[in-house]
Amino acid sequence: MTLTQLDRELVRLRERVLGDVVSPGDEAYEEARRVWNGSIDRHPRLVVQCRTVDDVRAAVEFARLTDLLAAVRGGGHHIAGFSTCDDGIVIDLSPMKGIAVDPRARRARAQGGVVWGELDRATQDFGLAVTGGLVSSTGVAGFTLGGGIGWLMHKHGLTCDSLAAAEVVTAEAELVRASETENADLLWGLRGGGGNFGIVTSFELELHEVGPDLVG
Repeated sequence: MTLTQLDRELVRLRERVLGDVVSPGDEAYEEARRVWNGSIDRHPRLVVQCRTVDDVRAAVEFARLTDLLAAVRGGGHHIAGFSTCDDGIVIDLSPMKGIAVDPRARRARAQGGVVWGELDRATQDFGLAVTGGLVSSTGVAGFTLGGGIGWLMHKHGLTCDSLAAAEVVTAEAELVRASETENADLLWGLRGGGGNFGIVTSFELELHEVGPDLVG
């Protein structure tokens, strides 16, 4: 793709998304490209700070059309820096912070940018929890997709064992739901298979009675 074609697609992307599209030279670029591991120093061509599922789909379509390498960021906590890349596009879900807790069903829905401290606070209002990260700033997304070794695992299993359903944007920019009754093979793969099957924009997690516990 020529630079002119890339520029045209970039204009279309900026028009489509509600979130910010940050590129080198923008005032927000240095902060936007930073990840938790300070030794990772990569320079993406774009960071798309997604606010909606449609933003994620637009970013995936842009990456496909421009043939740019894409990295996906939830909490940005991966030790090897998988949530960023050089000269590609970072699809940043960190602005997507929606959480909904159903205490009767013992289920929680968390969008892809939620971190464990945020989810724990929401579920503990009802004396509920799920196996979560040892560090509160770890993203729910990468942690769950990687299996999830946390405080409650000896009693309630890994985090991925409590993954009941997920909404996923595929490489074709389609939104699909994975559950025991819909795309069950995809749900099986998401339970510990890493970020290899699409971009999970929403997680539905089974909750367990825990606390609330206060430690001084």
